[in-house]
Amino acid sequence: MSLTRGFIMFNEVQSSYNQALLLITKPSLQATALLQHLKQSLTITGKLHNIQRSLEDFPGDCLVLLDMMEADKKTIQYWQDVLSRKNDNLKLLLMNTPEEYPYRDIENWPHLNGVFYVSEDESRMVEGLRGIQRGECYFSQKLASYLITHSGNYRYNNSESALLTHREKEILNKLRIGASNIEIARSLFISENTVKTHLYNLFKKIAVKNRTQAVSWANDNLRR
Repeated sequence: MSLTRGFIMFNEVQSSYNQALLLITKPSLQATALLQHLKQSLTITGKLHNIQRSLEDFPGDCLVLLDMMEADKKTIQYWQDVLSRKNDNLKLLLMNTPEEYPYRDIENWPHLNGVFYVSEDESRMVEGLRGIQRGECYFSQKLASYLITHSGNYRYNNSESALLTHREKEILNKLRIGASNIEIARSLFISENTVKTHLYNLFKKIAVKNRTQAVSWANDNLRR
């Protein structure tokens, strides 16, 4: 293991200890079991809050997992209003989201960092949440493309809710000046395989098929 890689892993582990998980759903034995599973899998503290009860006091660095299966229109409006007033380092994840839930409605959620659909199991949720802890987002390719195209919250790299990670933006900017994978790897002190992995994830997020399309997207959506 290289010193660089070790440092990156250390930072990722440390960040998870500083976060808390808030599961907002209808209290039940199943919900309690899910919370315990997520806490153990993510090495994170957490608590359950009744989705039908008001809440104003959120932990400062918090992953908020909201159960859309238990949310009617009135409940959705309440939680959107509450979250929109929060300037803390909150990251909202919607779980049990109906497949037919319109993208234009998803776009209205503040601090949104991920959407888990009702068809996704707990293992996929854990995988997605681990990515969120590393500063990534969790959206389907179609939803990511919609958010990039339609939502101002996801267009610019100085947004708190930016769709792309800092590393992905770095790589995009390297592509804009014509850098090869090897040149990107050397300049960022990472392996060429790591660059390829970032490019693969990046292309999926912004719904492009090649470097030329990625550069075109970056010129339209990212500030240097």
